[in-house]
Amino acid sequence: MRRTKKRFIYTHKIISVIVVLLIVVFVLPYIYWFLKPTTPLSVVVIDKTAGEDYREHRSFMWLLRHWRIVEPRTNEFYDEEKDYYGFQPKDSSYSSLSQLQLQHANLLYIVDTYGVYDYPMEYARYERLIPETYIPISLKYGGMSSDEMQMIEQYDSLGRMSIAEFNTMQDPQLDDRPVQIRLERMFGVRFTGALGRYYDDVNTAARWMKDLYEKQYRRQWDFSGRGLIITVKRKLGDEKPAIIVLESHDLAHTPVIIRNSEHHLLTDTEDNVPYYYFFEIMNVDSSARTIAQYEIQCNQEGKEKMITAGLPLSFPAVVVSDSTERNIYFAGDFADNRVETLLAEYWNVEFVLSKLFSFYYVSDQTRFFWKFYLPMMKQILHESVRQQSGRTR
Repeated sequence: MRRTKKRFIYTHKIISVIVVLLIVVFVLPYIYWFLKPTTPLSVVVIDKTAGEDYREHRSFMWLLRHWRIVEPRTNEFYDEEKDYYGFQPKDSSYSSLSQLQLQHANLLYIVDTYGVYDYPMEYARYERLIPETYIPISLKYGGMSSDEMQMIEQYDSLGRMSIAEFNTMQDPQLDDRPVQIRLERMFGVRFTGALGRYYDDVNTAARWMKDLYEKQYRRQWDFSGRGLIITVKRKLGDEKPAIIVLESHDLAHTPVIIRNSEHHLLTDTEDNVPYYYFFEIMNVDSSARTIAQYEIQCNQEGKEKMITAGLPLSFPAVVVSDSTERNIYFAGDFADNRVETLLAEYWNVEFVLSKLFSFYYVSDQTRFFWKFYLPMMKQILHESVRQQSGRTR
């Protein structure tokens, strides 16, 4: 009888300890998050490519909620489905110019201006067919207009922070060169015409890339497996290749990494973070400064392909425009990340997951988000809040 009673007490203690641990791990962080004070900050997001999952700007909105940053006038959290300027996927409408409210903003983030297009079929079918068939599409909405650029320049003249990233200087903006030049001047970068992407399987690339390769090299496309594809807009008569394919055997285990620096915006970022998505090769103005850079890691054969194409193995990833460091350009699709909504309200979840991804290998953008994008954005938002506080004193 005594032995049974002792066993019961021992089991009860174990269960109690487990319950306490579960509360500490899964309940208290949410309570602590809820009790933390909010921080008002007026943020304007431009996303002209928003899809039904709002993935193009969702991770940024996740960060705003996670750090309890709210819209100052309403004191409410930013809503990824409505608190941005651009394309509205629910009813296929577009924001009007009057909705670009920058006069009270303290941070502008141009997330994606690629836009939306008319497809001759359902998009899911288009995605399945594009690797094997060239299917023309037409632009419905995208790029930055002259009127929008004028409003952005007026905002910039107030001395407030701006961020832009991959695709801002590219198609369809290339069709409006005057506005593109104004954007380049504002952010201290110039698009070289070269952009690339990591593929888990290069054979899933669009048909037009395969056609371009076959025309250029006069050989059949027979690539498969992981690799990088870089395309370059060439001038007529330029003999350098317009498409470069770096196959698996050309590349190191981690094909592209981001090297950080000691710049204060990158204080808590990790060096040599793997990057597995779109990137572009930019030239940087003399007044601007590169604070993080890409490195393509490849063998001698891969290097020779890049040299023949006149492309560098190292090029800017993050650029600050001038000594004021108000305007920041990301030469990659940084904001396009998958994030779990529930974790936004878990206090200090970044500490747990950043430690986890220090040891756990993933061949996607997960580690980039937790080890580079998140800590960098934390410093940028902190700086924006600090500047806002200085103006309201």
